[in-house]
Amino acid sequence: MNFAAVILGVLLICALLFIAAIAILFLGLRRMWRRTRPDQRFLRTLIIALGLAAIALPYVAIKIGERRSVLARVPEPLEVAEIEYRLEESWGVGFMPGDNETGFVVYRLTDDSADWARKQGSQLGGMLEGAKAAWRETPVDDSSDETAIGRWHPYDDDPDMMALERPKRHPPTIFEYLEKYGFTISIAQGRDHEANQSIQSSGSFYSYGKGGSVTIIDPGRGKVYFAYAG
Repeated sequence: MNFAAVILGVLLICALLFIAAIAILFLGLRRMWRRTRPDQRFLRTLIIALGLAAIALPYVAIKIGERRSVLARVPEPLEVAEIEYRLEESWGVGFMPGDNETGFVVYRLTDDSADWARKQGSQLGGMLEGAKAAWRETPVDDSSDETAIGRWHPYDDDPDMMALERPKRHPPTIFEYLEKYGFTISIAQGRDHEANQSIQSSGSFYSYGKGGSVTIIDPGRGKVYFAYAG
């Protein structure tokens, strides 16, 4: 059986169950409303509040889950103070195999977490969540093998595919990393420059992850950059 069809079938069943639950709830609220008198303002206000909560709850739950998912990208024991910048786009249905997604997120660490990261110095990579060998020190090694070249300079052999003309030998950039499948996003001016400084100079750490992602830890700036193209 086609995997995509199975996923769509499961999602359709979940959607129908959710719609049925909402319909039952509103039918119950409607019955309660009809049993109240116009002078029972408190009860009617409570019924309206329950109806509005039922409408808002799914949206709030989705947003909370989405935020948790975004924060989970930052490796422990680092703690995030806020998400400074986030731009993620997808082409396709959004959850099916073969969809294309591109994203760039900037996290600002708490003061305590940033201080802790700076104090670890060159040992920070071994202190972060994940295999020790997974964390590498910057500057990014973009010429050691074909895999690294393919990640950071995907179109060096095909300049016609580049959005911007670049010299044959050039340092790795976040924009070029995100461009490797042709689905680029318009990052706010200055945001990519800051990340480029982190990957092109020493003092930071980076690690490749699932979905064509790369995580960059910059203790000096107290920030984490997460970029992916897949």
